[in-house]
Amino acid sequence: MMLALLVFSLGMVVYVVAGYPLLLLALWRLKGPRAVPEEVAPLRIDFLIPAHNEGAIIRDKIENTFNLRNRFGHELRVLVVSDGSTDDTVAQARAVDDPRLTVVETPGRLGKLGGLNMALEMLDGDIVVFSDANALLSKGTLDALSRHFADPEVGGVCGQITIDEDDDGEIAKADGAYWRYDQAMKRAESDLGGTVSAQGSIYAIRRALTGPIPPGVADDFLMSVRVVEQGFRLAFEPRATTREAVTEHAGNEMARRIRSTEMGWRGLMMMRGLMNPAKHGLYGWQLLSHKGLRRMTPFFLLLAFVANLVLIGQGLILTALGLGQIAFYGIAVLAWLLPPLRRLPGVGKVLFFVLGNLGMALGLFAYLRGKKSSIWTPVRA
Repeated sequence: MMLALLVFSLGMVVYVVAGYPLLLLALWRLKGPRAVPEEVAPLRIDFLIPAHNEGAIIRDKIENTFNLRNRFGHELRVLVVSDGSTDDTVAQARAVDDPRLTVVETPGRLGKLGGLNMALEMLDGDIVVFSDANALLSKGTLDALSRHFADPEVGGVCGQITIDEDDDGEIAKADGAYWRYDQAMKRAESDLGGTVSAQGSIYAIRRALTGPIPPGVADDFLMSVRVVEQGFRLAFEPRATTREAVTEHAGNEMARRIRSTEMGWRGLMMMRGLMNPAKHGLYGWQLLSHKGLRRMTPFFLLLAFVANLVLIGQGLILTALGLGQIAFYGIAVLAWLLPPLRRLPGVGKVLFFVLGNLGMALGLFAYLRGKKSSIWTPVRA
């Protein structure tokens, strides 16, 4: 019984971490890349930037947006929605003298979702581009995103995140490796059944496909998956890039993962009908594997660990595997307690893997307890 449990749980972990990406790659090589239009007719594009106490960076963000290359002649507007900011966010935003800019304030602190819902009611363009205040975009982002909308089957496009690894932070390096791995899957998914979901730093959706965001969900996930629910495809554009810094504080990374899993799981359960390959084909398989089973990985790991502990002493392979698991998690605990250890080769990645999975487990428990995150103060690196 325990051996079967060990084989099943380790098999699921291997499938999620390596099997699914390898299958995607094999299918992608068979099918080849999907053609993307090189030209698009001028569109009315609204950039929506939510902000809470972003006075130090909001002006740079607005100027960065207006300075994006616009070779297709799109009508560009920027809407900044300040969600109960108590610093000079509004003053700094309004200091940018440009008639294409609108700055609005929420009536008190509504949380990001409340601010987005209020702002969406004010927009009537063709495309809405959602972008976080701390996400500075590459020069060609607007052109790269917009050309996808020449394809009438495309309802949304998500961009690529790069992590600032210029310093010696081991968590940042591990996070950067994770995002490269994740976005390699997104590129293959985009050419197959469609990218499963977007990430909030930069994504664009046809205005007609947007709608009110219910409380307690991840706006980027729900907005982008709704595109698929309405019969359109979500694309990935690697040339639309944003660079972000990552906190090196392990506790902050854990809190971020707990919150993102709690909100993401709630959104996934709202849209669980899409995780049906029989009905939604490749996309259903991709969503089930990339989002559903991935978030179950902590529990597969726990089952594998417990089953293996029971089986220690019942053969050389099982004993070596069990001791290896003990050592693996022991390294993560020591790296948590003694940050200098993270500089040893591979230790930072071990800590990042364990933190990520522990955060996902706690996030799922938070969801099951009925907790709803609505107001969140991001921790800047």
